Amino acid sequence: MSIETFYTIAMPYCEQLEVRRTIFSGGKGPRVAVLSGIHGDELEGLYVCHLLAAWLEQLQQSNPDGLLGTVELYPALNTLGLDTLTRSLPVYETDLNRAFPGSPAGPLPKRLSAAVMTALEGAALVVDIHASNIYLREIPQVRINQEFESRLVPIAKNMNLDLIWLHSAATVLETTVAHSLNSSGIPCLVVEMGVGMRITPDYCRQLVAGLLATWQQMGVLSADLVLPETGHTPLIADDSNVHFLNAQTSGMFVANASHWTDVHRGELLGTIVSPFSAELLSEVRSPVDGILFTLREYPLVYEGSLMARVMTRKGSRP
Repeated sequence: MSIETFYTIAMPYCEQLEVRRTIFSGGKGPRVAVLSGIHGDELEGLYVCHLLAAWLEQLQQSNPDGLLGTVELYPALNTLGLDTLTRSLPVYETDLNRAFPGSPAGPLPKRLSAAVMTALEGAALVVDIHASNIYLREIPQVRINQEFESRLVPIAKNMNLDLIWLHSAATVLETTVAHSLNSSGIPCLVVEMGVGMRITPDYCRQLVAGLLATWQQMGVLSADLVLPETGHTPLIADDSNVHFLNAQTSGMFVANASHWTDVHRGELLGTIVSPFSAELLSEVRSPVDGILFTLREYPLVYEGSLMARVMTRKGSRP
């Protein structure tokens, strides 16, 4: 294992901004990478990198021949954002995931993005890990631009996650790291799970098991290694079977349903109540029979706030 600084720039007063990666090198097999912390308020991926580093360190101590390729971990791409627990890159107030593929001669967000793209050249697979925001809880899922569906879905099916959400090209921003990598021929999966500013250890362990299984199939890990158990088969979602539930009024949302459960048309998922009186302001009911895969975590809402997403199973009637 080695920790390498792949990008550095002078700060205004006697400091250096350094962005590092951890490298586990084995044989001449494929090279894979895990990205995290591109948004400073999303922490799930940092714990995933910790779990992967612990597993790989143990592997190199107990079975040095088990690692056939190279694994690179990039736990903290937006170091300034993580230091201040802000989504964007401080000072510039720029979403780093809207600055790709970047430019080596541009402002800091563009320079950092360009350095990331250069560092990932030649990778056989990149997984970019995100959490939800502080308002919503998401089940572990892979989000894929339909433009790259044929190449990425077969990989995503082996990732031990619960959902593959296919987005139309019109809803995907071309300035993200995933779109830039996929457009350049480097397969990149976007994983989203959990809640912003928190970690969900069970979700993280679920993803780690999927990553290890995928790397073993790719030849990064030896075929005879015993890996953590997997068993999650993803459902498929797209624009045709995802239903958004938005608040009809402002107030305080109290959930009645549990996340990642089957719900029925008309079932009460929650209520919006007044914090000033006993008044029930609004009911949130499922519009379809399906699965509740997104649920509001933060209770205060404005009219129009997203409360939940329900997915109908493919082949079922809405």
